[in-house]
Amino acid sequence: MQATKSPAPAVLEKVPPFPPVAAKLLGVLARADVEVREVAQLIGSDATFTARLLRCVNSYEFGLTSPVTNVQQAVALAGLDRTRQITMTQAAAVYAQGALRTGELRRCWQHSIATAVLADEIAQACGVFTDAAFTAGIMHDIGRLGLLVAYPDRYERIIRDAAAQCLDLLDFEQEEFGVNHTEAGRYLAEKWGLPEDLRTVAGRHHDPSEGAELDLLRLVRVACRLADSLGYDVTRPLVPTNAKAALKELPLAARQRFRKSPEQLRALIEKQILEFSFDPTQIALDPLPEQNIADETTAVDEAPVEEQSVEIELPGPPSEVRSHSIVLTVAWTVAVIAGLAALLLWKLR
Repeated sequence: MQATKSPAPAVLEKVPPFPPVAAKLLGVLARADVEVREVAQLIGSDATFTARLLRCVNSYEFGLTSPVTNVQQAVALAGLDRTRQITMTQAAAVYAQGALRTGELRRCWQHSIATAVLADEIAQACGVFTDAAFTAGIMHDIGRLGLLVAYPDRYERIIRDAAAQCLDLLDFEQEEFGVNHTEAGRYLAEKWGLPEDLRTVAGRHHDPSEGAELDLLRLVRVACRLADSLGYDVTRPLVPTNAKAALKELPLAARQRFRKSPEQLRALIEKQILEFSFDPTQIALDPLPEQNIADETTAVDEAPVEEQSVEIELPGPPSEVRSHSIVLTVAWTVAVIAGLAALLLWKLR
């Protein structure tokens, strides 16, 4: 006999639906027998997803000699895993776009991006869930995104109050809405028909670890804590998170293979944040994640963690990565203008 699903708190009835094409695409991509043509037809039914996929495939990342304009060809070139990453990130970005009008609320989006990037990096190091980790990271806070989309002003106040009083954000959510974002995430993921593994991640990513199995939930939980330790937290946690403690939940072999430095990880995260920015004119104005005092290098020596004696040297915060990118872009633009001006003067002689 199937259990009856408990009714949703009234507050969740105002949460708008997730883009239906994205929800259906997740179900299709979860099948082992999925075909490129079927995925392409779904993406092609939505102009926003089509434009984003074509833009990505035609970028320098793929190094094509001629532009791709056919969606099915774009899916084939990107591959199903990369297509899933692009479309799910776009879906979440479009879903939350209208609500992310302040620094506090944009930090929620930055945290989701950071968790997705780190989940993918950890999955590659572990050699497991490489097809699902990024998507699970993007979707892990879908309950939070749903609440802030429906109640942006109230959610912004919750973030500010929790940060000012150094209290747990989950408690503030429970007091304000009668439900916290993990409970909201589980309910919404069920309502929208998302795959079971994403429902579990959305509803349990703050639960204490159980057992020793490296499942998708544990992987995303580690990525979420690691994102906090790198400065991509929504509010400063009660107990400062450090990278080494977060990674300790992974098997030792995986920790030893996870060699990227905090600076490299932040550069990857910032690239994704810029790629899915909502207003290009606001990129330089977005508040940047602050450096956590307890941040430590994520590169792990081959000796067991308990026996390590590591001298920690922290790289600069994410703002340095972004500033460097902006300086290079300005310099390149000035050089191009100067070259065109010189060519024009030469022709006028």
